[in-house]
Amino acid sequence: MAKPEQTEKATPKRREEARGKGQVPRSTELAGSVIFLAVVLVLHAFFEPMMDSLQGSMRGYFSRIAENHSDLTIHSVGGLFMQAASGVALIVLIVFALAFFFGILANIAQFGFLFTLNSIKPSFAKLNPINGFKNLFSKRILVSLGKQLLKLGIVAVILYIEIAKNMSFFAQVGGMSPAGMIQGMMNLIYGIAWKFGLLLVVVGLLDYAYERWQLEENLKMTKQEVKDEWKQSEGNPEAKGAMKKRQRESSRRRMMQAVPRATVVVTNPTHFAVALEWDEMQMEAPVVIAKGADLIAKRIRDLAREHNIPIMENPPLARTLYDKVELDRAIPPNMYAAVAQVIAFVYKLKRKTIA
Repeated sequence: MAKPEQTEKATPKRREEARGKGQVPRSTELAGSVIFLAVVLVLHAFFEPMMDSLQGSMRGYFSRIAENHSDLTIHSVGGLFMQAASGVALIVLIVFALAFFFGILANIAQFGFLFTLNSIKPSFAKLNPINGFKNLFSKRILVSLGKQLLKLGIVAVILYIEIAKNMSFFAQVGGMSPAGMIQGMMNLIYGIAWKFGLLLVVVGLLDYAYERWQLEENLKMTKQEVKDEWKQSEGNPEAKGAMKKRQRESSRRRMMQAVPRATVVVTNPTHFAVALEWDEMQMEAPVVIAKGADLIAKRIRDLAREHNIPIMENPPLARTLYDKVELDRAIPPNMYAAVAQVIAFVYKLKRKTIA
């Protein structure tokens, strides 16, 4: 059972780890009841053909013994016995194959495909006699005892009802032929068996629901465990913050190193600064190689002055470039006209300076 502090539902990772250890919702009662009911129904459906086949085989083998009674030896009798038993062995094999198939099917329906060796690993705790004594009075043992008593009560009720319904059959047994008596008994047994199997399936489904609830309770986590798991999967928030800070600083350094290549710096004039690079021989459109606000904008302006890069005040264009164009991206076509005026002004300014 979950401890009082375990109030949170299990996370997907916790469930996956538990599944890897073989901790899945599984009811042995359900698997066993499905096997029992399936075998009962199949045997009833194919009982007569199987019995006819077995009767024909046995009749043939006994006829062979009668024909070869003078040549009987240990080896020949053994061979005839093996041939006679092969028919019975085939029936038994079919029944076991059906039980195996429906057993696998019932387990897959409960928890899907799963292969793990964790559940069969030796554990020293299992050898502890104190733990074994405690388990004698555990809640699971009491629930298991309740299930067995419930099944015993179901058997008693079904037997009583079926026998009461067939009292006329028992009264007529003395005057029946062997075949009629066998057929009547088989019908009685089948009536008891399929009803008992069906009720066992119902008990198994209830047991599966209990096992699923029990597992959910056992897998519950504390709030601290959920936080710790989140930190492990997502990374420590402090470490992630430090990494992002280093990435921003590295990006800022590269950006500042690119400012000397700028053709012009467009400003707000004090709040924003955007550095544009334009090479008509290599570029299809001007590229934003640096941008920033406030202190970063001031640093871009200072670097521009140090390297004699023209600074042009155009608040609407500066704000639009800052908001709409990513770093190291070319300006969009709808801004060509505005930027072209700035570039033309810069080129005109440079010609005047050279002249």
